[in-house]
Amino acid sequence: MNSSVALTPRTKPQIAVVGGGLAGLSAAVAAADGGATVTLYERAPRLGGATWSFERNGRWFDNGQHVFMRCCTEYRALLERLGVADQVAEQRRMSVPVMRPGRRPARIFRTGAPPPLHLARSLLGYSPLSVADRLRAVRTALALRRLDPEEPSTDETSFGGWLRSRGESDRAIAGMWDLICLPTVNLRADDASLSLAVKVFRTGLLDSADAGDLGWTRVPLAALHGDAATRAITAQGGRIHLQAHVEAVGDGPFVVVGGQRVEADAVILAVPHDAVDGLVPPDTVAGQSELVDLGVSPIVNVHFVFDRQVMDVHFTAALDSPVQFVFDRTEAANWVGNGPGAPVSAGSDGQQVVAVSQSAAFDEVGERPAEMIERYRSALADLLPLSAEAEVVDAVVTREHRATFAGRPGTRRLRPGPTTAIDGLFLAGAWTDTGWPATMEGAVRSGKLAAGLALDRGRTAVEPERMSA
Repeated sequence: MNSSVALTPRTKPQIAVVGGGLAGLSAAVAAADGGATVTLYERAPRLGGATWSFERNGRWFDNGQHVFMRCCTEYRALLERLGVADQVAEQRRMSVPVMRPGRRPARIFRTGAPPPLHLARSLLGYSPLSVADRLRAVRTALALRRLDPEEPSTDETSFGGWLRSRGESDRAIAGMWDLICLPTVNLRADDASLSLAVKVFRTGLLDSADAGDLGWTRVPLAALHGDAATRAITAQGGRIHLQAHVEAVGDGPFVVVGGQRVEADAVILAVPHDAVDGLVPPDTVAGQSELVDLGVSPIVNVHFVFDRQVMDVHFTAALDSPVQFVFDRTEAANWVGNGPGAPVSAGSDGQQVVAVSQSAAFDEVGERPAEMIERYRSALADLLPLSAEAEVVDAVVTREHRATFAGRPGTRRLRPGPTTAIDGLFLAGAWTDTGWPATMEGAVRSGKLAAGLALDRGRTAVEPERMSA
């Protein structure tokens, strides 16, 4: 007796995401929201990529300090989608304290005036610079507003070189322009691409009055990103594999995991730029052999737990000090609970957690932790007099050796778009050609773009099965 088995056609595309950093998480959430069955592979034992957290002596510490601006629309939209927008704080108006040893704090801020007048009062009254430098800074800001970050020649010029061509002094570059360039491009102005600097200053400060209003997480980054994304992906039938070593990605497309070949309708490769060449066949990515030339720029953080409150602002920049930025991370360090509606902090017993964040930390990333702790403990005593009398209850150093690509002049041409020579294989990562520096916003944008392309390809692959059914 003959019998036949009716095969049920697939109705959902199968999308594999390789890499669980912010770009991969953004891609996976967007793909799942678009109706795909998502499988995410992450080599590390945790999600988050460069935005991860760890617990030590009953407190949570982030590997680095990540802030965002109001202009980071896709990142903020992701937080809304994940249901964690209530777990971040945002300024009503941008204001950045600038501290110097033995001097009154200065401030970079905006008013309610339309751009670029919203910064005029701040620039003209900025005490770390001479009156001549302040007036010149206003003219330079207006000139920046007229530059096009998409112009190829802009990327071939260094930001510092351009500033000096306009007569900006070394003091002005160190005392103001680097305060914004360092934490956003992760390079000093002399080393940074003018194109990336223009993007930061225009989009973040000059094109819209409220674009530069700052935000930061009130909970550990692991809770804000990895935990929240896990809930969103698995709620829609997605799977997440940690400590999953993807050995290769190939035409099909497919991934090889633990020696096994796994087919997919589309694959999103969301790994660091210097890992791509080892995973895909030659010439899969435009300029693949040159991706290593994007380089890397490290970030170092030194976290202190003081027995009392030593600073009364959420964060501050520093001048005339080894310190670049200092953050009060007490609330996030004492985080309790998980998921929307959970309490944020259990209280600190009067202790304060302070993090010193150093971008482009090429000279420091290889130092012994004890040396860094001693140096920044002394530097904090000069900046924050109350810390000189306080006891350090705990101290720990975190390092991201390869925190970002190095956005030097000429790197724009090295950043590929999302498509590859393999049908169904797409790229995501803050290092791809997003137009942004290596920021959380750039990572999220790249993931969302790759997910859209993967969904289109996946739906095309599924449709013949529906038709044949």
